[in-house]
Amino acid sequence: MAHAHPTPATDDGLPRSTSDGRLSNRALWDWLLGGAVASLIVCYSITTQSVTLGSPAGGWVYGYVQTFEIRALFVSLLVIALAAGLLLTVDPGSTRRDWPVALAWFVLALGLQGLMRSVTPFTFERIFSSEGANSFYSATQQFPARLVLADFDRVRALLPLHAQSNMPGKLMLVYALGTITRDPGALAWLAVAVSNLGAVFTYLFVHELFGDRRIAIYSAVLYLLVPAKLYFFPLLNTVTPVVALACAWLVLRWLRTGRVADAAALGIVLFGLVFFEPLPLVMGLLFALFVVRANLQGQISWHRVVAQLAVVVAAWLAAYATVRAVFGFDLVSAFGQLGAHAVRFNVDAGRPYSIWIWQNLREFLFGIGVCQAIVFCAAVVDGFPRRDSWREHLTRPITVMCAGAAAVLLATDVIGVNRGEVIRLWIFLACFFQIPTAYVCARIGTRAALLLVIALTVLQATLGTAMIGFIGP
Repeated sequence: MAHAHPTPATDDGLPRSTSDGRLSNRALWDWLLGGAVASLIVCYSITTQSVTLGSPAGGWVYGYVQTFEIRALFVSLLVIALAAGLLLTVDPGSTRRDWPVALAWFVLALGLQGLMRSVTPFTFERIFSSEGANSFYSATQQFPARLVLADFDRVRALLPLHAQSNMPGKLMLVYALGTITRDPGALAWLAVAVSNLGAVFTYLFVHELFGDRRIAIYSAVLYLLVPAKLYFFPLLNTVTPVVALACAWLVLRWLRTGRVADAAALGIVLFGLVFFEPLPLVMGLLFALFVVRANLQGQISWHRVVAQLAVVVAAWLAAYATVRAVFGFDLVSAFGQLGAHAVRFNVDAGRPYSIWIWQNLREFLFGIGVCQAIVFCAAVVDGFPRRDSWREHLTRPITVMCAGAAAVLLATDVIGVNRGEVIRLWIFLACFFQIPTAYVCARIGTRAALLLVIALTVLQATLGTAMIGFIGP
């Protein structure tokens, strides 16, 4: 659709003005500052213990374990200063090569995460070795990996609750990391490092979707600081986003290239996703929008979509058959049993659907970051200019990203499998919700916007992990 006046752009080519009905820089700043105010209010509420996460009537509450101490504020300021130092030293969008910037953030993130979690009452080692908090470690000490896979139905009944209610992928990861070290403290940090690898797939996915290096790097940086992830380090739910983001990247890569090899790789990784954690299969709603967008853009025909989806299914079945033949593990049977287990758990725990259908959304928005939740609305408004046709909406990356993420969130909530604890269980989705904020910060065109989001995210994450009992050994 032609416009009478071209839209001014930032240095990275992102539109800046409202001549096409999109938000101006000032409007985007207004949304961002509104998010900042909301975030500061919530952070203050945490210090006074006046915000409640969970529902007593719903059967689950995250209680407070410590009162506010000034040390948490000092740690927040130190982390913000270190992050600002790297951000202001190297502009992620200005360098010709992104991997040195990404590596610097990856290394710094481990230090920042360690600082923020230093105010938590329990150490990583104690959490990782605790049967109550992380029963995967103790399970690997009791049973060999081959027995778990070959006789999963019987062994699962003997496992502690968390290991009993999960597919064996998390156990297999602990077994794999155990070949490097058996020390629970070291294993905990290895799990954190594996979780941080999701920043790589975030970058690849976002760059594939937007074709913009600045948005991709900003998204990777925010991935490393997602409050929900920081609250639940070093639990293995924080690793789930790595597989989900790998699937998302492969979907876009397959749609762009149309290669059979990419379709086959997607099928194999989808098998790995179910093997590790089936819930992110709800991301299929977002992936379906990507398929529609690719077709509208002429990237791939419906005939090829159908033909290559058959390749995806064939690769998935080949992976399923191979694992069953070699290890004796029936993924389909295990998936059915765990689904039934989840339904029984909600009944036994007394968690009514009617309460959590609303409470889940509130807790999820807290988990992604209060500022990010507000800025997501700005991305939605910016992505749906009133003048555009439905076809233009469905081909604009930010529109598809926001609409797909919102659809996944609502569908995941409505099915009612998870009632409470969604800050932990929906970490994979919280990571996707960082991308619209990265887009808005890049649209504004100054690193100050990203720095403000980082500062607010760090403050919320540090206060939350210091005072609220998200994990207890």
